[in-house]
Amino acid sequence: MQKKISIKILFFLTLIFFSKYSISDDINQKIKEFILKNPEIIIESLNNLEKQKEDERRIEDKKKVEDLREEIFETDNQVYEGDSDGSKVLVEFFDYNCSYCKRVHEDLKTVLKKSSDIKIIYKNFPILSENSVNLAKYAIIISEIDHKKFVQFHNFIISHKGRVNDKHLVQIFNKLNIIKSEIDARLEDKKVIDMLEKDISLAQKLGLRGTPAFIIKDEIIFGYINSEEILSKLN
Repeated sequence: MQKKISIKILFFLTLIFFSKYSISDDINQKIKEFILKNPEIIIESLNNLEKQKEDERRIEDKKKVEDLREEIFETDNQVYEGDSDGSKVLVEFFDYNCSYCKRVHEDLKTVLKKSSDIKIIYKNFPILSENSVNLAKYAIIISEIDHKKFVQFHNFIISHKGRVNDKHLVQIFNKLNIIKSEIDARLEDKKVIDMLEKDISLAQKLGLRGTPAFIIKDEIIFGYINSEEILSKLN
């Protein structure tokens, strides 16, 4: 089958070659008829073009990850979950109001349950609303106070269906024994803003277009990915 298509492509290219040296309507008509009778030629060409673009994108993504590796995989802060010394590392860029981030979180919990040697580094990329920005700031502040409380906060917020309002925040803050007004007072702290802007800047350098997005080894993955795919790539 592949050989037949290759022969057809050769014939097609021959027609195009001769058409360059002729203004004959007959040649043009033959080209048109050939395409109509052999649409698989166009399909294969488009598939080859798509594969070529995908290969180029992967090479570009790999170069980006190599250039930004230290920034991507650094863990100076406590915004992570799993084994702090885990040999298998997954980086997620997320938005607390992103429905697909909420969906994939269930898969991430499955991944953590199935392997004790995994570390998930969370990078805030709040692009959907001002509410997303504030939730990201809350997470950063709480991570500075207590890592375990950050994990609880993160799991509560990202698992919540719908928009998180002050009532929900008070609920989780009370559970964590944290005074909300004290956290609110730190929302505009330079350190908090700098940490958030660092994540956002990194996402932009990587060319991320939305959330969720993942980095596993030297690969950038856009959009939802299930637990089996994640574990396969990590292993």
